[in-house]
Amino acid sequence: MVRIRGARAGLGRGDGWFEKKELIGGYEDKVRIRWFRVVVGFDLSLQIPRPVAFCRKFSILPEFSLYFGGPMLQPEQFETDTKLPTFLLPVLDLEICGLNIGPIEIPVSYDGNWRPLLHLEGFLPIVRIVEKNGLANSNVSIKLTENGDSAEINLTRLTYSSDQEKIKLEARLKQEPLVIRYTDLAVGFRAVLLSSPEFYNTPTILRDANSTEFEISFSKQSSSALRFISSNLRFTAESPLEPLQTLMDFLTFTKGGYCGLGNLAAYDVNKAIAFHLLGFTRNDSGEPKTNWFDIEIRGGLPGIFLMFSKAMTDCTTKRALRQAINFYRASNASREVSVEMSIIASHSGLEAIVNYILMTRAGWSEKLAENRSITFSDRLRAAAAYFGLHSDILAHSPTLSALSRSRNNIDEFEIISFIRNKLVHQDPKYLPTGIQLHEAWLVAQWLIEILVFGVIGYRGQIIDRRVYSGWRGTTCQIPFRS
Repeated sequence: MVRIRGARAGLGRGDGWFEKKELIGGYEDKVRIRWFRVVVGFDLSLQIPRPVAFCRKFSILPEFSLYFGGPMLQPEQFETDTKLPTFLLPVLDLEICGLNIGPIEIPVSYDGNWRPLLHLEGFLPIVRIVEKNGLANSNVSIKLTENGDSAEINLTRLTYSSDQEKIKLEARLKQEPLVIRYTDLAVGFRAVLLSSPEFYNTPTILRDANSTEFEISFSKQSSSALRFISSNLRFTAESPLEPLQTLMDFLTFTKGGYCGLGNLAAYDVNKAIAFHLLGFTRNDSGEPKTNWFDIEIRGGLPGIFLMFSKAMTDCTTKRALRQAINFYRASNASREVSVEMSIIASHSGLEAIVNYILMTRAGWSEKLAENRSITFSDRLRAAAAYFGLHSDILAHSPTLSALSRSRNNIDEFEIISFIRNKLVHQDPKYLPTGIQLHEAWLVAQWLIEILVFGVIGYRGQIIDRRVYSGWRGTTCQIPFRS
């Protein structure tokens, strides 16, 4: 559907032809248009049965011009239960196989996975080049601004209807999200947050070590997985995601998976748009996995985030926490596919955080840390001892407790490595049961959680993820000495 905007009325129903030679790229074509509705403001809706090449404003008559869709979506437009509208990506120039087209506005929509889908079937020269060269041999790049901002896109699909009347030519951005810059400096933003932690429809304000506030609010109309986030953050279009990384790492740790942040509108000091982000960061869809955070912990979340953001100001601590949290997330993400892979990923997360604790907190020398005769279970035990762990780690793991007794009472630290090593090295003499694997995974993930809290200095209540039967929401105190 396209729309003609005119300066005069008086048009009625009927068919008409227009013919325009030397369209974009030197192609000729003509299109039958049918107007069927005149609305307030002299907007005339048209149906075009097959593609034609359009530039940004393609003149049909002196008083009328042809347009696609509407402007970039604002975050507020996501506050709906209906399908999001197609919107426009303004492009100064599109280059395909030596042919330059522009300025144009490319229709864009979000697919079911919240990825931008570019619709190029309305540009006949592009369609004909792709028909000739094929998708794989038709390289496309777009120039966004006069200052040289550009992006590459991948052509992904060319299809025809059975009667050859309708064509679909779709493309995707090579890198998402895409920065669309108007000015460089922004003093605030509003964005959409996908698959966030369950905040239970209560606005949450998080403040970081630099006193930057992030307000997470909910939509009353859309699904519970959709949130909005706004902030007074000062940042630039050059690297807009970098100052948001600590927040996104914290949300990953809180949810146990990636939260997609995108469709961001950044504002300058005059409240005008400084730049947009088209698309989203990585997102793990689906229900949040049971972990340390739930409604019982919601009130303490701002304080935990402040501790986390302060810890992340140190580069070495930041690297260790990010590595551990990434393995922690990978373990959660793979749990439904393979519990064995989840245990291996969780064990890697423990290795990342334990090595940091021993070398930067517990005073281990580099020589001692590199001593291969010291097993990982001994290292894990030493890291836990540094924080003064005083808890029966297997209190909610009856099958692992039985396994311990059958193996000369090996402790909980050795059991985690024992099961992981048996999985990796495929010992035919020991085949763990499904419930043993599940308990080992729960304990390993719980250990990552409490060690992360040990590093940032939190000693309060968390959900005890080791409890997998009975009532939900069972909490425990971080079992470290004060």
